[in-house]
Amino acid sequence: MNTPVINIMVTADYELFLGRNFLSNDDVLFTPTQQMIEVCDELDVPITFFADICSVWAHQKFSLDDYISKFENQLIDANKKGHDVQLHLHPHWMYSNHKNNEWQVSTDRMYLYELGFGSGDDEAPALIKRGVEYLQALLKKHNPDYSCLAFRAAGLALQPGESDLIKALYNNGIKIDSSIAKGLKFKLDTVEVDYSRTPELANWFISPETGIEQPAKAGVMEIPIGTFRSDLLTRIGFLCRRLRQVNLRRGAGISRSTRQTRWSNLKTMLAYNLRYIYTNPFFSFSCDTKGYNLKMLISGFNDYVNQNRDQQQLFVSMINHPKLLFPPQLELLKSLISNLKSTYAH
Repeated sequence: MNTPVINIMVTADYELFLGRNFLSNDDVLFTPTQQMIEVCDELDVPITFFADICSVWAHQKFSLDDYISKFENQLIDANKKGHDVQLHLHPHWMYSNHKNNEWQVSTDRMYLYELGFGSGDDEAPALIKRGVEYLQALLKKHNPDYSCLAFRAAGLALQPGESDLIKALYNNGIKIDSSIAKGLKFKLDTVEVDYSRTPELANWFISPETGIEQPAKAGVMEIPIGTFRSDLLTRIGFLCRRLRQVNLRRGAGISRSTRQTRWSNLKTMLAYNLRYIYTNPFFSFSCDTKGYNLKMLISGFNDYVNQNRDQQQLFVSMINHPKLLFPPQLELLKSLISNLKSTYAH
């Protein structure tokens, strides 16, 4: 059986830490993003940045103009170089407060479904519309061919209320979604994701009528994040490498605890990591996850391709976060892209 034509979308969620940032904005976001751009420019591979626009509006509210200027200028420069910029929304920023040079994070409205899907200015459809218009205004004046047409959900959570969310995306010109990681299932204190019942197809349309579990004839095209499983010995090695890199931290993930500290969601994170021993979960195709190595990623990607060999074309996303990219992860990204290009280039 022939190998399908493989289209790998190298993506990056362009965002600060959602809980607490331990370093400056430069150190957390702008410098590692520039390093990622340099790696991909060297390899002649474009990046699709899913930019968290809500963080811009939050910084505008408190006149934190340095962040806004650097955020916008970096995206403009990246787009001029041939990289893409698309929509990502973490709405908790809209309700967070900045006091004593620190963000006091709101955790009661963190995902779009918590905003509601009515016609109000603060509800999800209006926020999506505002995000699309923001990116169009920012980038079209520098690149007339630019179009905001793709979306990635906060925390990858299209659920619950996915039918309403898909409708809001479609009505605002979104043609591509890249939120689903097939087979992925997890529950944190902030969000629950269950993509264990998605179609067997490599790519499919999602619509308000069919949701995410049944393919539609038309709607928003899903380009899922690649996923794979590994045997127990590989998972143990992964956790050992992960433990050795535990000090590579620039911030904390968000939790529902009242104060975002380095250890506020430690219990949740311990349970999340121990599941790699006691269950056989799906891994996401990424280079920023501490514990991955080249062998594990190549094996996982080859398995993903083999599962979809009956497709003529295969579109798949690799998810990364600049805030999580340290020198070992950047080197892994470089090695992986080089290997995949030599293996699958036509």
